[in-house]
Amino acid sequence: MLERPRVWGLAAAEVLDSWWRSQGVQWVRRGEGAAIRGQADLYLLTEPEQGVMFDLRLLVPSLTWNRPSVTRIRLISERGDDYRERIVTGDRGGVIGIRREYWRETAGSQRLILTASATIARRWSQAADRRAAWLELRGSGSWSRSDHHRIQGESFRIGEAAQEGLLLSEIIGRWSDPDRAVDGISMVAPGVWMLEGDRPSETDVLVGPAWIGTRVEGSEPLRVVGPAWSADAAEPSTPARTIEIGEVREAHRSVATRAAGSSEIRYDAIKRLIDVGASLTGLIVLSPILLAVAVAVLVDDGWPIVFGHERQTRAGRSFRCLKFRTMRRGAEALAEKYRKQNVCDGPQVYIADDPRVTRVGRVLRKYHLDELLQLVNVLSGDMSLVGPRPSPDRENRLCPAWRDARLSVRPGITGLWQVCRTRQPGLDFQEWIQFDTQYVKSRSLSLDCWIIWRTLRGLAVKETQDGVVETNPA
Repeated sequence: MLERPRVWGLAAAEVLDSWWRSQGVQWVRRGEGAAIRGQADLYLLTEPEQGVMFDLRLLVPSLTWNRPSVTRIRLISERGDDYRERIVTGDRGGVIGIRREYWRETAGSQRLILTASATIARRWSQAADRRAAWLELRGSGSWSRSDHHRIQGESFRIGEAAQEGLLLSEIIGRWSDPDRAVDGISMVAPGVWMLEGDRPSETDVLVGPAWIGTRVEGSEPLRVVGPAWSADAAEPSTPARTIEIGEVREAHRSVATRAAGSSEIRYDAIKRLIDVGASLTGLIVLSPILLAVAVAVLVDDGWPIVFGHERQTRAGRSFRCLKFRTMRRGAEALAEKYRKQNVCDGPQVYIADDPRVTRVGRVLRKYHLDELLQLVNVLSGDMSLVGPRPSPDRENRLCPAWRDARLSVRPGITGLWQVCRTRQPGLDFQEWIQFDTQYVKSRSLSLDCWIIWRTLRGLAVKETQDGVVETNPA
């Protein structure tokens, strides 16, 4: 039987509890009789064996404007436990990286409750019977003032060693600053956390994000590539009692509460108004150009005129990203033939002088005219004028921590990556992650205006604004 993992003396459930505390949320498991902390902004009510993670920002509009007493959540988990890690080597056999490939599986759904009521949380904590707890909740007046949401997230079974190990890896991939809630640790290298006073040895190879547990004298060198963790040694050199989980306090306020009534809410509302006004005006003003482009595509290579590639928008919802078709019919069948000419380092594909692109398509790409139809996506709410590049699920699955950040906002026609990328060989995917994550953390109207100004000045790359040629015909 696998031993349940512990890092710094903390079990996986304690680590998850501290992750929620760092956002101002107290995780309350039914029947455990835990003390309810009045300083928490929200209480997450689950069954004892449920360990869940999701992005609170998905619920900000409802929590802010509706102010429900109870938010009922149906958590959909679509990533199973199956994955493989492959070592990527260069032409001379040298290791250049590690790629993790996931199989998309529907792992089912979980019922959760989110509430700001300490009274409801206390009753849930003291309820010994699941059915009685739900009946009492439904019979209360709070149930009549409730919202219901289906959102994507991750679910793990507390009490099973393998599941708890996966839970730790997921938390480490998402949580860049665990010292906000866990006292007694320090970062010894980018993204690498150890007990205060501990340092890696000269023979250790540690690539963050990674958490290194307690160690013993003379232990073997570590080889850790994050998101990953090293469990505590059986006889730790530093006592685990040096670790403490901080209380939920003002410095650890939740994403939802920080956003409520703040400039972030005003920013989202203003940005949406700008998106609707600009996209509607653009479609009207540019209608003669749109018609001319449609005719040119039709004359050059026939039907279809428009190509819609499936991408993901906020909360992982799929939509058809519209473009004028720039690749000849049957291009998808030729994708593997030209894949060896790909010059990108990540999951995207870019082929210089791609022979599948039509004559009209080259002109449309050069002047970004093929992307004008994305104004329709902006008007419908699937996209924004500025945001991360819209990407399909097969690309987003390669990096869960990055995926969750970029899917917390609408993708954009243009964005920080598109105007700042360098196109240096071997760096494009890393820059994509860097600039998309930076935009999500720093987004503001001033940053949006700066990106639009840079785009209009023509400082973005000369190829497609997407910067990639998909394996599907476009």
